[in-house]
Amino acid sequence: MSVSLYDAKYEELRSLLRSLRLEAGLTQAQLASALRVGQSYISKIERGENFLDVLLFASWCSACGVKAGSTLDKFLGT
Repeated sequence: MSVSLYDAKYEELRSLLRSLRLEAGLTQAQLASALRVGQSYISKIERGENFLDVLLFASWCSACGVKAGSTLDKFLGT
């Protein structure tokens, strides 16, 4: 199965991740610092220029004060 960064589900995931960051009151730079990555990496994920792996997803959720499992359930609509 070929998956594109521009698939509608990836757009939905990026929107959810950005919302989590904003609701947590974090800038891209603050989140990047918490995740030990560069701010540009966060920006590229949010803009759809980079994929997000499951470990970074879990860390992103944790840095935003939410549980990764609950966030994944919300994303999947379960």
